[in-house]
Amino acid sequence: MTTGYNATTAIETDPRRAEAALLSRLAAQMLRCEDLGTQGFPMLAKAVHENRKFWHLAAADLAGDGNELPEALRAQLISIAGFVDRESARVLSRTKSPEALIEINRSIARGLFAAGV
Repeated sequence: MTTGYNATTAIETDPRRAEAALLSRLAAQMLRCEDLGTQGFPMLAKAVHENRKFWHLAAADLAGDGNELPEALRAQLISIAGFVDRESARVLSRTKSPEALIEINRSIARGLFAAGV
């Protein structure tokens, strides 16, 4: 079991674990803001923006020639990034809750953590 400094080092040296930790953190931020209701919307907007930025960067990396993931997985993740972008716009226009964004981040983070074991 990794604790304390060793846990931080493990996350910093394994890109999958670092991405998983970031996705988990972003999901937690959106969840906390949602719990605050209308008062939390400015913080929610910031968290959604950061999440959207992560997914834009991920999509660009996935579309790049140097990405070594299987083509089918890359296509699925790029599709998820597109959904995140559209869903983020709905959340920011206050027509949807961030629930789908939170669940996507959690699911992908679980997969990344499992792959890093």
